[in-house]
Amino acid sequence: MLKKVGWTLAGIVLFALFFLIGASLTQTTPRLILSATGLNNWEYYPAEATTIYYRDGQPMTQIGYQRINSEDFPVFLKDAVVAVEDRRFYQHNGLDTKSIGRAILVNLWEGSRAQGASTITQQLARTMFLTQEKTFSRKIKEVLLAVALEEKFSKDEILTMYLNEIYMGRGCAGIACASQAYFNKDIWSLTEAEICILVGLIQSPEHYNPDTNWEGLKLRQETVINVLVEQGIIAPSQADEIMHQPVVVSKAQVRQTPHPYLVNYIVWKMEEMVGKERLYQGGLSIYTTIDRTMQNQAENALTNNLRSIGWRGITASDGALVSVDPADGGVRAMVGGSDFERNQLNMAVLPRQPGSVIKPFYYAAALNERVISADTIINNSPRDFGGYQPTNSNAWAPAKATVREALIRSYNVASVEILNILGLEKAFRYLESFGVTTLEEADRHLALGLGGMNRGISPAEMAAAYVAFPGKGLVYGYHVISKVVDRNDSHIYHYKARSHRVIGAKTAQVMDSILGEVVSWGTGTRAAIPVRSAGKTGTTTDSRDLWYVGYTTDLVTAVWIGNSDGTPVTGSGAFGGSLAAPVWREYMSSLYYQGVLEQKPFRSPQVEPVEQEPEAPEEIELPENPDDQDETETGEGEGIPKEELGDDILTPEPESEADLDEEEVIQLEHTPDADSIVNNY
Repeated sequence: MLKKVGWTLAGIVLFALFFLIGASLTQTTPRLILSATGLNNWEYYPAEATTIYYRDGQPMTQIGYQRINSEDFPVFLKDAVVAVEDRRFYQHNGLDTKSIGRAILVNLWEGSRAQGASTITQQLARTMFLTQEKTFSRKIKEVLLAVALEEKFSKDEILTMYLNEIYMGRGCAGIACASQAYFNKDIWSLTEAEICILVGLIQSPEHYNPDTNWEGLKLRQETVINVLVEQGIIAPSQADEIMHQPVVVSKAQVRQTPHPYLVNYIVWKMEEMVGKERLYQGGLSIYTTIDRTMQNQAENALTNNLRSIGWRGITASDGALVSVDPADGGVRAMVGGSDFERNQLNMAVLPRQPGSVIKPFYYAAALNERVISADTIINNSPRDFGGYQPTNSNAWAPAKATVREALIRSYNVASVEILNILGLEKAFRYLESFGVTTLEEADRHLALGLGGMNRGISPAEMAAAYVAFPGKGLVYGYHVISKVVDRNDSHIYHYKARSHRVIGAKTAQVMDSILGEVVSWGTGTRAAIPVRSAGKTGTTTDSRDLWYVGYTTDLVTAVWIGNSDGTPVTGSGAFGGSLAAPVWREYMSSLYYQGVLEQKPFRSPQVEPVEQEPEAPEEIELPENPDDQDETETGEGEGIPKEELGDDILTPEPESEADLDEEEVIQLEHTPDADSIVNNY
């Protein structure tokens, strides 16, 4: 205990020394401080909320503090604020040395930091330029900035800035905004009692919140009135009159944010890019890739289907849907759930076990490497792969199947065989090239062929990866923010789409043909819509993750259904084709009937034949030195995560012509090292 008190006293003494030194400096060199802080060239602009826009330029929502700026305030209000917050405001130069001395003595006597001595100007400096961290270095910066502000602006200007910037609770910055938020009144219509309530709130809006601590706020109002009497601003008789004036605080209004999962994602990205202060008060304009119609229809489809799933007794409470434009990787819709109040986790960007929706990636890789063709016969008999023993989900699955049939019917053993033929090393490189960023060394096993991963893949990343199939082998990554400009229309960030090739155009064409048949007569028939589409279903062990990833020429959309806590989905029909595919169908059909999608009738694509015999893989250009690649052009958007920028991912290097003929390859059972095999996934 004595040790704790000793350290406290030492801290107070050090605090005092810092301030005494700072005080002496500020009294002698204010002009030098003004220049050193850089405020000599700074001009005050009232903070503004940041606006987020849809891709068509229409506003989506605003983020940041609500505000109503004013150039003038009632005299009684200004007098009350000065009296309570900084009684010597008009006598000091930003730093009140007398108040500091008094606070030091009180704190030494109490053995703690019981009393502060921040002036109005210091509070303004903290609000405008600094964080709320309680450190000596921050306090010294605050003092220097306060002196600089006093040197540059008049007292009335500083007080006006303060009254427009101080946080007042209920999401409000400034007294004028608070007047509307608490009383539904203009500041000039406030009674003296109401003004004293607002002045009392300044000290701690959260603590004196009238919704939770009305008695405490009334006591704080009484303290404000007593200070006004003490300083001779009002007479005791007037104080009694004010205390008995009726005060009715309006009910707090809940700010409705559209698309909460999407907006929170954008906020997270922007905080990384520009910081919280600039985001919430900088008056930025954030232009997104989001299509308003697609976003609304996506939310409706997911909500409707999750509700229907619940009525049928199926225990899936969460879902996600992400649509990506194959032309540039722009996200057109992002839905991370259906009930933000219940669960704030954005499942659209959180990795989940992919199940069978991962299969097209290494099927495409094997086709691209020419170790298989669409018509190659694959051994589909359950067997041991060096300790890993996959089985087919259907007992009637044939002992052999073509590559095409194996993917259309999603046969497990045949899929593992294809991964085995391709090799785990190549599979890893291709998956990374498709844009999968969550691979770990622990994933280097054949269970990867059925989606067995340590972390998984997010719906957003999955949709971006599937772009390769309608996109003729090219992928972009995904991005939601297209550009950011400040209040002066200067660009802070600008996304420049740049693709890289992951598979050849002919390989993409073959994959598109196969995935189209998944919808025609395979596991994805419940995803059929009036226009030609293609896709793949996926269901993980115990139905923990249910997927459908599908696309048209215009749009790639990934749908995930499950529980965010990883618990199994129980109930009849808990499969990706039964629960996720209908979400995709409802969403895409709504876009079709609204004319958002091209209204072309269903047709099978014309596919160029691929040679049956293995041959050299299709050549894909690689940079000589990957480290020297130019990154996506981003303006000033440094530090933005990889998935936002669409950085180049290395394309797998082509292999030489296969040494074995087709029959030999199929019959061989490649056995990886024992350390690279797991039995469970």
